[in-house]
Amino acid sequence: MEKLSLVVEYETKPGALVEFLAIMQSHAKACLVEEPGCHRFEILRPLDESGDPIPNRVMASEMFTDQAALIAHRATARWQALAGKFKPLLISRRPILNQFLD
Repeated sequence: MEKLSLVVEYETKPGALVEFLAIMQSHAKACLVEEPGCHRFEILRPLDESGDPIPNRVMASEMFTDQAALIAHRATARWQALAGKFKPLLISRRPILNQFLD
């Protein structure tokens, strides 16, 4: 299988956005440094039609070499620890796995 994209939409609990972003930014940097199969990890703030950030919403856009790299990413101790850190901060998490089309 070729490169995979993972887009994850998060909704944070009120008042948890700043802490969540700090954790995600640290995680993204570590992924890019420590995981050779992770080629992109961007943290995004969705905007409404007026161009204002949608409250309590964050997205992550990641790119992996292949399925094996995604499996390796999810097997890291860092990724496993995120579940415990995220639980008190999130209302929802919606991952969308994507294939690249030519």
